[in-house]
Amino acid sequence: MAHPQVPDHALDQALTAVVSPDEYFLQDARSKGELARTLTHFDALGRGVAASFNARGVEGDGWTHTMTPAYWGNVTVRHRDGMHFVFMHHGRSRKGAAGRRLTVETGYPHGYSGWRAEPITVSMDRDPDAIAADVLRRLMPAYQDTLREALEAAGRREAERRARTGLNNLIEQLVPGLHGIGGLDPRSAPDRDTSFWSGHDHVPDGQVTLPVGGRVTLKHDASEVEVKLTHVPPELALNLLDYLRQYGVVAGRAHALGGPARVIAGELEPHEPTREGARPEARLLLTGA
Repeated sequence: MAHPQVPDHALDQALTAVVSPDEYFLQDARSKGELARTLTHFDALGRGVAASFNARGVEGDGWTHTMTPAYWGNVTVRHRDGMHFVFMHHGRSRKGAAGRRLTVETGYPHGYSGWRAEPITVSMDRDPDAIAADVLRRLMPAYQDTLREALEAAGRREAERRARTGLNNLIEQLVPGLHGIGGLDPRSAPDRDTSFWSGHDHVPDGQVTLPVGGRVTLKHDASEVEVKLTHVPPELALNLLDYLRQYGVVAGRAHALGGPARVIAGELEPHEPTREGARPEARLLLTGA
């Protein structure tokens, strides 16, 4: 029995819903009848479910559909605010009605790892309005409950991302030669957690040489900053510590350099053994006044 041909206008309409198809997929859609029938079937299903959601006023209007360039059938019905359902055909190898069922999954913001609504299955041969009613009855209540938590988590992540972006921008204005791992331009990752600047031993092309290297690591919400300095001259180190002391961060007193060395017990300083097999003495050598 010959399979019916898909009208050109129906296939053209279906292809407008396919997201980023490559040239080979488009050629197959025109030359392979099974793929053309799959595309037009899922296009009609997606359009029908979206139209039903809009007619029922689900989350207001704003429901549309898209398809991925897949050979097995895959359509997403999406609301403009981000809520979406994915209808996937995984059962082509099954016989009879079992091979005509779709898995319906809910979509969540990227990075969400909490509890999700359990997928359901529906018959791909039912009327789209009946499928929409089934999804609203069986899946929407659990989806709304879990999506609320997901959207709140996404909102927190976005606020934290913006805080890191703002603080990174201020740091970039103060520190020339800032870069990410491997010399990454920080402008390509404005919300990054960690930045580096190079000291005299390594300077990426086009960046400014600094005598002191270091690393800045931001807490996820930019509420705290970890700063590590390398190649710090002693004079600068003392100035930095004195500056911190003024703000009550550290306790102590700055000492001028250049005085005679004095010894304080505690640090290991190797000395020649006084007899054969004896171990080195332990003492701390501190240069200062």
